[in-house]
Amino acid sequence: MGRPEALLLFAYHFPPENAIGGLRPYRFCKYLSRLGVRTHTVTAADVKTRPDLAAETVPDPFVAHPRQGAGWQVERAIRKFLLPGASGSQWSRAAYRAACRYLDANPSDPKKTFVFSTYPPLGTPLAGYWLAKRRGLPWILDFRDPMGDNPGDKHLNAFQKSIYRYLERKFVAAADCVTANTDAAQARLQKAYPDMARKIHLLWNGFDPEQRLTPLAVPGRSQKIYSHVGELYEGRVITPLLYSMHRLIQSGRISPAQILIQLVGPVRGTSIPGPEFMAGGKARGWLRVCSENLPQAEAQRIMQESDGLLLVQPHSTLQVPGKLFEYLQIGRPTLAFIPPETPIERILRKSGVPCAFAYSTASDEVLDEAVFAFFNLDTTAVQPSDWFEESFNVQRHAGQLFQLMSDLANPF
Repeated sequence: MGRPEALLLFAYHFPPENAIGGLRPYRFCKYLSRLGVRTHTVTAADVKTRPDLAAETVPDPFVAHPRQGAGWQVERAIRKFLLPGASGSQWSRAAYRAACRYLDANPSDPKKTFVFSTYPPLGTPLAGYWLAKRRGLPWILDFRDPMGDNPGDKHLNAFQKSIYRYLERKFVAAADCVTANTDAAQARLQKAYPDMARKIHLLWNGFDPEQRLTPLAVPGRSQKIYSHVGELYEGRVITPLLYSMHRLIQSGRISPAQILIQLVGPVRGTSIPGPEFMAGGKARGWLRVCSENLPQAEAQRIMQESDGLLLVQPHSTLQVPGKLFEYLQIGRPTLAFIPPETPIERILRKSGVPCAFAYSTASDEVLDEAVFAFFNLDTTAVQPSDWFEESFNVQRHAGQLFQLMSDLANPF
């Protein structure tokens, strides 16, 4: 019986970079190495300050050397006309070459050596596809976001969407194993590719039991602080929640002296109301914006000291933001601005943590009632349920990935 020996990962984001997309591959590496799998990650993140990581940095030429060379111009054209939002096409070639050098210097049984690509961005599956095909290695394709029919791609035209769908089908067909990070995303892939459904598996995001977040004492202050911690980008539009807060203040149901909404992290202008509204909220004292990309420890401390937390995912019925698992470990009330009947709602309802749902499809009146009810929840932190602990422990997920690799190494 063959046992997995090595795993080479393409992960554009990776620690020490403070990007939620880097945690998933990092945690897999951490726990797979304890199961005896030698891991090596090729990443665009700068890992020189983390000699403890089995990883190497391949800088993205598009970012590191702007406007230099024909390759930069080609990628710029691809991003502008063919695949808006796609990144890493130049990086994918450099990452592939780095992986080849590593494999040549560290030979292992090709039947027990696996390639793992976590998407997005597009450069990671491109590199994984080339390496697996040219070196004859089994390839695991991981989707953190949908590639085809992504709910956040409303800005794409029909032709651009068709390219993403084509690439998704090509990659899924080529991969030996496909993993999705929510049950809804797994179901979408299985429905789209029924002839390949058996190789599409579920590996949730979750929490690291060795880096557990706990609530911190709330500092003495006159206002309760409710925080959204993380980037507000394409599709993550918090405008309706802020309008609801404004209406509740104007009607006298909420006092701006008692409640503060805090937005922590980079914010796109399309995700928030206009400058006049934002300035008015700040002037009245119920709105604070810190648009810096804070170090992870500082961002987590803000979560831990908040009276409640805001989750904004109004555009997708498939995805579950990684911050949800951080929020639920802390155990203070969460307001979810989401469509109805999503994985987020199912997780929150079974988590045992107080929550309220402001549905993105609701009328203003219904939305206001949901927001008002949230502000009246008890802000005492609670322990999440046993179900949450068992279902989203990433050490268990790494064990599931090890089993998938073992099945590929031993097909009969």
